[in-house]
Amino acid sequence: MKLKLNPIIYNKLILNFKKNFIKYHNIRNDSDNLMSILYYSPISLLILSLLIPIFYCIIYNRYNLKKILIIALLFIFIILLYPVHISLGFIIDSQLAYLIIKSILFTIIPILSIIYIEKWNIKKILNELGIRKEKIRNSIFLSLIVLLITLIIGVIILWGYQGNDSIYWNLIMFIDAFNEEILFRGVLLLYIGKITNIKVGFSTSVIAFVLAHPQHFNQLFLISTIIQGLLLGFVTYKTKNIIGPWISHGLNRTIVQLIRIILF
Repeated sequence: MKLKLNPIIYNKLILNFKKNFIKYHNIRNDSDNLMSILYYSPISLLILSLLIPIFYCIIYNRYNLKKILIIALLFIFIILLYPVHISLGFIIDSQLAYLIIKSILFTIIPILSIIYIEKWNIKKILNELGIRKEKIRNSIFLSLIVLLITLIIGVIILWGYQGNDSIYWNLIMFIDAFNEEILFRGVLLLYIGKITNIKVGFSTSVIAFVLAHPQHFNQLFLISTIIQGLLLGFVTYKTKNIIGPWISHGLNRTIVQLIRIILF
């Protein structure tokens, strides 16, 4: 027996899907060709950053090429499943759905994948991905300096725009920053830097971070994204610790909202 979906209900679901996508990714113009390409998974372009370590291993380090290709396949998997958070948002709170799916795709699956590749235990892998006590003070101190810089840039660029005063939304954004730090600074910078070299890891991390935010491509806020990627990458490189970058990244998302609420 085949189940047929009422066309009216189907159209409403599609409309809600589009509204949620536009809401989450701040898309103002549906006719934008780039946004059309990235419609189902706005992080799609970040796969291009993996070409850097792939070509590096082909030329200089074929021994670790298999590991890089597994990571590339992992990213394709992440990109394909990323839109699930929008569908899940029809069932549970949309913001909670966003956090759950990103936690699975950006944190849990990459950690399990590296455990499979390297056969490390959980303590070893967390240490290698920058979740460690060593240099945590330096990490936090340097990251707070980065926070000050990015906040100033963010407020200037977003001058006149009202902030989001939802405590719940800001809490979600702060926690979610950890997922992005694991993926961009932990996996792409520290892990790929370990199996290739730190220059390859650093460039891969920064480029991926920028490409994963296509909603900023046609906005001045792209400047803040690039600077944040570079500076937090530098902090991670110097300290081998992502706790500070997580705090900086998370507070940058939330404090800038508070400042805009106070000012506007």
